[in-house]
Amino acid sequence: MVSSWLYVLSLVAPTVLAGMYGQPVVNLDAKTFKTVMATEHAAMVAFVAPWCGHCKALGPEYTAAAQSLSPLIPFYAVDCDDDVNKRLCAEHQIQGFPTIKAFPRAGKGSSRDYQGERKKAPLVDYAKGLVPDRVKKLRVDDGVEKSLDKFLAEKPTLPHVLLVHPSSPSIPFLWKVLGHRLSSKIHFGFIRDSSSHQVLSTLGVYDPKDKTRDATRAVIWAPGETSRTAVTEYDDVLKFNALLAWMQDYLSGSTGENRNKARDEPHVESNNNNKKKKKASKASKAGAPDPAPEPQVDDAGSSSNSAGSSEQGVPAPEPEAVNEPVDGSVDEQETIKATPIHEEL
Repeated sequence: MVSSWLYVLSLVAPTVLAGMYGQPVVNLDAKTFKTVMATEHAAMVAFVAPWCGHCKALGPEYTAAAQSLSPLIPFYAVDCDDDVNKRLCAEHQIQGFPTIKAFPRAGKGSSRDYQGERKKAPLVDYAKGLVPDRVKKLRVDDGVEKSLDKFLAEKPTLPHVLLVHPSSPSIPFLWKVLGHRLSSKIHFGFIRDSSSHQVLSTLGVYDPKDKTRDATRAVIWAPGETSRTAVTEYDDVLKFNALLAWMQDYLSGSTGENRNKARDEPHVESNNNNKKKKKASKASKAGAPDPAPEPQVDDAGSSSNSAGSSEQGVPAPEPEAVNEPVDGSVDEQETIKATPIHEEL
């Protein structure tokens, strides 16, 4: 439930800015690690130490990757130098810093060591690869009516939810994450509509006179429903938390409790605030090492100095030393400019 997830965030929020990474990276201790891992959601965790130079260099890239995928895939950090976390780090066999681990099913399965380049783009690609595709893709060229009827006949004990998109030929990642999170409770579908809005017309939700409505729509059917037009249409912003709350409200029979709470989701701090903090930090910490140079991010959200991904989405790692001590205090890292490119449809 969104309400329970916001409660979890309230537990860990006080530590968000305590470490070397900016929002939305959340710094965990042994207790909050157990809390956030009590799910089956994919997550990334960096095990770090405050004196580690490579951990500091990772900061801007890791934060930028977290921003690009927030709130779809959470990025966390654990300070292994803190006594309260040493047992946790030992349990996960942390031998050097930074060690980045992927948790495809959070605490419900085994973790994987991330061996790719410590740059935003490879981190994003790898994290996206943790999410399996649980969405049925409908084909318009099979006939709209036939495709819809076949979709509704599948998994009759579950509600059916369909995303209708006017232009995207592939399933948006946001929709894949929703499909993964709710795969045992809702049957997910995706269909690309034509410029004539044939799909929306067949569903009975298209009004050619209404120019205020977006052609991207989400509709849901009750379990066992076979009528194409017997839909409940989503009427809010096409963002992850709002869509998730809408579906959870539908499942629970609620009138909108989760959707109201989703609108109050934690705000991600802007780059301007990070820059102000960086300047203040430099003024008070003379002699601290300079942060890594900020890479340029293009309109597609990728970093211009990040290496290309391999076929599996994980490039070969560059050899780097670990456990390198750094003299002086830890300077806050300036967050790389990154737009959450997956949060909204």
